[in-house]
Amino acid sequence: MTENAPVRVLIADDEPRARQFLEKLLGEHDEVDVVGAARGGAETLELAQQYQPEAAFLDIHMPDLSGLEVARQLARYEKPPVVVFVTAYDRYAVEAFEVAALDYVLKPVKRERLAETVGRVVGEGRNGRSSSRGRVLRESLEHPEVARQFPPLRRLPVRHRREVRLLDLDQVPMIFSRDRLVLARAEGREYLVDYTLQELEQRLPDGGFVRVHRAALVNMQAIDSYGSEDGVLVLRLKDGTRVEASERRAAEVRRKLK
Repeated sequence: MTENAPVRVLIADDEPRARQFLEKLLGEHDEVDVVGAARGGAETLELAQQYQPEAAFLDIHMPDLSGLEVARQLARYEKPPVVVFVTAYDRYAVEAFEVAALDYVLKPVKRERLAETVGRVVGEGRNGRSSSRGRVLRESLEHPEVARQFPPLRRLPVRHRREVRLLDLDQVPMIFSRDRLVLARAEGREYLVDYTLQELEQRLPDGGFVRVHRAALVNMQAIDSYGSEDGVLVLRLKDGTRVEASERRAAEVRRKLK
């Protein structure tokens, strides 16, 4: 971007009035140009691909993919945007952001507070250090205080060509690691996942998936039957896949299947 060009801004909020109000307030600043307004996490990622914004104002609580998850995906971009979280007052979330040095704006948004944030966003957006910005954002989101604010995943972000696709969890019978990659099986295909299996154990809804061995998580709803074969617990999935549970995990898997 040229030195005096407006910073391209993307906003995301699933509440129409909040989204429109934020867009109106940002429109009062000549230094920024709102290039898109998304109604949810999936649409945010689509618009980010389309417009390549230099800054993103993200509501934390969105139904399909939280603002924190969206930021996690944006941090992987070659030129990641400056991220500002917009949230209703949550003392623990705010304290976590302060500890991790993440910028935020509280709802209802105040003109004066937003003006301060716009000033920082414009300065950061024009400094050209986009590569370090992504690293800093990833490190901030991985801070333990922030990690505790992540809600359970409602949909699973996966890589599809050069885009991020969101899979409904009931579409995913199995998530597994192979050759140091984490893959989700869905619709007869395998998709690359940006989470480790350990992260997914913590992030997926309770009771939805079970760790059957070191390299696989199985969707409980995808299990058609199970039984012992030569002393090994074997799960048969509805798509015909046969999965063996490790000796270490077998007792826990049996407990969850009862």
